[in-house]
Amino acid sequence: MIRLERISKSFGEIEALSELSISFPKSKITIIAGADGAGKSTIFRIMLGLEKADSGEIYLNEEPVKNNFSKITEISGYMPEKFSLYTDLTVEENLDFFADINSVPHARKERLKNTLLEKTGMAKFRNRRAGALSGGMKQKLSLSSILLSSPGIIILDEPTTGVDPLSRIEFFRIIESLKSEGKTIIISTPYLDDAENGDHIIFLKEGRVLKRGNINDLKKNAPFKLFSILPEGNIFDVMNSLKENAESGENFFMKGKYINFIGDPESSTLQRINWLEFNEKKPGLEDIYMYYKRKGVFEKSGGST
Repeated sequence: MIRLERISKSFGEIEALSELSISFPKSKITIIAGADGAGKSTIFRIMLGLEKADSGEIYLNEEPVKNNFSKITEISGYMPEKFSLYTDLTVEENLDFFADINSVPHARKERLKNTLLEKTGMAKFRNRRAGALSGGMKQKLSLSSILLSSPGIIILDEPTTGVDPLSRIEFFRIIESLKSEGKTIIISTPYLDDAENGDHIIFLKEGRVLKRGNINDLKKNAPFKLFSILPEGNIFDVMNSLKENAESGENFFMKGKYINFIGDPESSTLQRINWLEFNEKKPGLEDIYMYYKRKGVFEKSGGST
């Protein structure tokens, strides 16, 4: 298990991480969710020794890493946000290259390569240049390249950015199969729909933990009631009217053609809405994130996932 203890990092006047304490349980999918600038990529870069923390410590199986980041890098595979393979090489040539630089024996390389190509559905594209692949296929190729070294820990930085919905579903099917093999998987994402595929989640804001926990438990024990409203008339006009109410205006937010409301169904503010539908619904991760974000209260440092 990897654990970060009171990690802080600033870039000039910008505080990227502030005494952040988080951990990643073994053989589970942990999601780090947050908007751009929340500190997600910085966490990964510090874990892998690509950035130096200003303070704090990293532990691997409760042993301090100190400056010996090879303890982590030797057992992990890291996929950065931006596609970083060679666009002028074919799919198979890219895999051969990354297997060779990781000193994977030839027989093992061929076996692993063919297995990964079949698992990801990329076998029929093995002779296509990487630069000609779709966004989803590029991400599957990137994932395959890091799996050639058989890492126990897989670190994925916003892996579905720019990927179409169907490819995202296929990508997470592969991730789920890797978890079933005992892999520890850590994924950062700004997409809370993607986060639904995890076991644990860490909501990150401004380099601090907003909320964390087991995803099913967070949904089951949400400390609020959520209602979905289909209003009459123009939804934007209705939202503008609701937000004029300083007391409860922040409890309303748009979700497609619906307005979601967190609070008391007897609220006087609701009387200002003429609606076509009004239903209670189970909170999803996006609703939970919005609730804690609007509360504006961070967890105390020192907790764990």
